[in-house]
Amino acid sequence: MDRKYYSFVGIYTFTYAAIGMLLPLLGQYLAHIGFSGVQIGIVTATATLVGIGAAPFWGYRSHHSKDSTRVVIFICVAAAVVIVGLIFVRQYFVFLLGYAVFAFFQVPVMPLTDAMTLQNRIPFGAVRKWGAIGFAVGVFFAGQAAEVTSLAVIFPLCAFGYTVAWILMVRLRNGGQLIDAAQPHETIKRCGNYLVLLKNKKLMALLFAAFFICGTNVANNTYFGFLYKDAGGSIAGIGVAFLLMCSGEAPFMAWTERLEKILSMERMILISMIISALRYLWYSTGPAPGLLIGTFFLQGMVNGIVLVEFVHYVAKLVEPAMIGMAMTLYQAVSSSSSSILCQFIGGAILDFYGSTQVYLFFSIYNMIGILLYAGFRLYKCSD
Repeated sequence: MDRKYYSFVGIYTFTYAAIGMLLPLLGQYLAHIGFSGVQIGIVTATATLVGIGAAPFWGYRSHHSKDSTRVVIFICVAAAVVIVGLIFVRQYFVFLLGYAVFAFFQVPVMPLTDAMTLQNRIPFGAVRKWGAIGFAVGVFFAGQAAEVTSLAVIFPLCAFGYTVAWILMVRLRNGGQLIDAAQPHETIKRCGNYLVLLKNKKLMALLFAAFFICGTNVANNTYFGFLYKDAGGSIAGIGVAFLLMCSGEAPFMAWTERLEKILSMERMILISMIISALRYLWYSTGPAPGLLIGTFFLQGMVNGIVLVEFVHYVAKLVEPAMIGMAMTLYQAVSSSSSSILCQFIGGAILDFYGSTQVYLFFSIYNMIGILLYAGFRLYKCSD
């Protein structure tokens, strides 16, 4: 493997470690400083709402930029600066505003990094698995650090992850090894804008079905900690659980190309969606902490396939020059918009009915996605 491949490995590892050190314990931190379940839901949902506009905005800027890599570098730096400042904020409305600003820069990092990877013809599953490993190690490390220090440590740790990723991107860019995703002016005029993507009926059907899957994957990062603690687990145990669950994603991400030859990309997504719905249904019965940890491979199976194959499916349905904008549209519609609903409703359910009922909602939500995916016949293989 060449230096460029290992640079992308580092970028995925540290960008996802940054989020892993923040999101799973953010709800616990906010509860610790006095926020209610509804307030926690509003904070996470508002940040995701900002992400709906931020992802297409930065995707458009990247698509039309003479140096699209610089856009990704800038938002990494901005995210690091904003998140470290939140360690000093305890007022609800001030924190809400600051976290929304953080989301404006943070949310587009993932889809634009995916676009960079596809544009540079790096094996996506092979490098994306390092994002899962980085997230898992980040959660574990943050959980242990929070246990011996305080939950506030998640903010500088998150900033550290984005800082390292920024350094790696700068070195890669300055080394002249990147194929810039920005297109010449004539190509941009031919490709048009987001209206071109919105007229792609199969792409829209895929994004609509993915809406009912991706949101629960994101919201699970917030509410699994409450489920685990309600079952009798500890803060450190949350870190262990996420370490195992997210580590389980890596091998499935690495195996996606082999599995495609057996089941096809389209059918692998359908199977993963079904497993996701059944997993959340089981969580709603309130399993013991040991059982929650013991079935970590279920998350690895679901997320390891879905997170890679949805990206592959989206890229398959659009022209190469539109991949960057398609990735940010996928992030805005299928992930961010869905996450708002899951996080906000999840917070309300948590306050009034408890954590197990949050996961009953997640299961029903996934079942709707399965029906749509099957109804649109998206499981059918196509060349």
